[in-house]
Amino acid sequence: MRDAEFEKIVEEYYEDIYKLVFLLTKNRDDAEDITQETFLKVKRYLKSFEGRSSVKTWLYRIATNEAKRFFKKRETEKHIKVPEARDGNFESERYERLKSALKRIDKESYEILYLKFFKNMKEKEIAFILNIPEGTVKSRLHKAKEKLRKEMQDG
Repeated sequence: MRDAEFEKIVEEYYEDIYKLVFLLTKNRDDAEDITQETFLKVKRYLKSFEGRSSVKTWLYRIATNEAKRFFKKRETEKHIKVPEARDGNFESERYERLKSALKRIDKESYEILYLKFFKNMKEKEIAFILNIPEGTVKSRLHKAKEKLRKEMQDG
């Protein structure tokens, strides 16, 4: 039963996890390696998944932790990549300003804004993924929005 459940999880979430990791690494090979490591952990620990969060949130946390482990191992600093505009969501000039501003803010602020606004996650899910209290998520989110607003005005 667990094998079928695992296959369903891989089929449903592999692309999303790969995209998340690629945005963090900006490298296809690294993203593929980290995504594979993520799903190896999922397979190993699926039987201990307690359902205290959604499967998606659990996967994002594992992937985020794997990416952090990768960066520590490589002693590399993350370069921010902003998702491309879809379906004309942003006016071209404004979107370019947003991309530029997002590249100038710190990693922690980018990470929290990405999860909240590009992945539409709730504060509770973000708290679980980043392994921080929900109150900390709210304060970091507020500070990150202020930083982004300032960068948009200055940039």
